[in-house]
Amino acid sequence: MIYTRQNKQAGFSAVELLITLFIAAAFIGTGAQLYSVVIQNSDEARMRAKASNIAYDNVRHYAADTTNPCTNVTPNPTPTIPGGSGLPSASITVNITCPYGVGTTTSKVEARVLYSTPQQEAVHAIYVTH
Repeated sequence: MIYTRQNKQAGFSAVELLITLFIAAAFIGTGAQLYSVVIQNSDEARMRAKASNIAYDNVRHYAADTTNPCTNVTPNPTPTIPGGSGLPSASITVNITCPYGVGTTTSKVEARVLYSTPQQEAVHAIYVTH
């Protein structure tokens, strides 16, 4: 009787498992870095949107302070960043100017919100004609 040895492999070798684990770890590490970047970008977008909304609201509010004929005016009351805005190191300036010279009928209202470190900026402007 002749016996033949059948070499049937059951399962994976240790080398195959180590290679699979290494590849899986590389994918998980890459995915974690990508997730971190996406979260950081969404935080920046949220702050940019809040700053833009504050600037836009102030432009609309102070557009009513324009005069006919146009004169350079300091907004009253002084604009402020609303409490609880979530914007770090935020400040706002609103300027009402006469882009075509004093005495014309067109005024420019510009709101500039500075926030965050490094400093970011959101600007809105509107021209008002009387």
